[in-house]
Amino acid sequence: MKTMKELMESNIKKNYVFSFLMNFRLSSGLWMIYMASRGMSLTQIGFLEGIFHVTSLTMEVPTGSIGDLFGRKLSRSMGRCLSFASILILIGSTSFLHFTAFMILAALSYNLESGSGEALVYDSIKYLGREDRFMSVLGKQEAVFQVSSVGALLLGGLLGTFDYHLAFWTSVGIIGFSIFYSLSFTEPPISESETRNPKSLLGFFVQISESFTLIAGDRKVSFLIFFVQAILAFSTCIFFYMQNYWKGLGRNEFQIGVFLAIGSFLAGLMAMKVHRISFLLKEKKVLIVLPLISVLAMWGVAFSTNKLPFFLAISIVESMLFVAGTDYLNRLIPSKSRATVISFSSMVYSLTMIIIFPIFGRIADRVSFGVAFFSLAVAASFLYVISMYLLKRIT
Repeated sequence: MKTMKELMESNIKKNYVFSFLMNFRLSSGLWMIYMASRGMSLTQIGFLEGIFHVTSLTMEVPTGSIGDLFGRKLSRSMGRCLSFASILILIGSTSFLHFTAFMILAALSYNLESGSGEALVYDSIKYLGREDRFMSVLGKQEAVFQVSSVGALLLGGLLGTFDYHLAFWTSVGIIGFSIFYSLSFTEPPISESETRNPKSLLGFFVQISESFTLIAGDRKVSFLIFFVQAILAFSTCIFFYMQNYWKGLGRNEFQIGVFLAIGSFLAGLMAMKVHRISFLLKEKKVLIVLPLISVLAMWGVAFSTNKLPFFLAISIVESMLFVAGTDYLNRLIPSKSRATVISFSSMVYSLTMIIIFPIFGRIADRVSFGVAFFSLAVAASFLYVISMYLLKRIT
């Protein structure tokens, strides 16, 4: 029988496989194009993405509390089950209402995983007394995540060129297997000094209240949550709308999949180097330099006729900033509130997406993609200037 330390080491190794399975979504490079093929306008697609993030915004913290109170493993498995249900609905979707149901279930599955999966890994490492390993582990996980994206985008694009449903049904099988795999994890033990609140309705509200108090009382935690998640949201907006931009230029699904796959491959490659870069530059410089590169690349997307190099730069920085920002944040929060606080961080991401995603779609619909990309670069620059002022005040 394995000891608890061996089980925690096993959690870390199993998580690489789970990350691959979870991100091997053949629909990720197709769903926006698929919705457009079903008669959805860019404005409607923007609203559907908004619905995803409204759901995520309202349910992120409650689902994070489920992970803290009832266990990260349970929350993760529930997330996989909802992802399975969402892809089945997507296959049969023919109207805005159907796509709305798909987005709501997809958001809930994302919510249940976002805080709990990360907390499970960090607390497994914390039990081993090796918190300094987390950035390296997260970098490798992100590399696996991106390699999985490369495979999913290439295969999804290839299958989608023949039939969208062929790609979606393949996803059904992969998600189904990941449900069973999620049951193989071991719940990390929480020390007596960080015991969870009671598993009751009162304990649920106390858990959320304590987490909000922690965030409000620590300016550095607040900064890491709001600034990093906002930059990540801007990057994600470009990732999705570039698909429709390239489609409008006459690129087919497989070609678009290749472009996205190159970005994912480079992002995964650089994610493994983040812990070294962070060691050389230190935390403050990382939080200055990486977002600056991302903002400058957004201006490149806005003005350049060849947008691919700048798209790749944004993809790389997004991955690196995610790894670094996640490590910095986890070092500041206690285990008993980890999943809830991380879920709040994801909630900020969703709030940003709710604002910018429909606006971008509306501008692209009514005016042009060029003006939409320009508007996004202006907003990102404004965010960066304000954030650098706040960072100076905090440090």
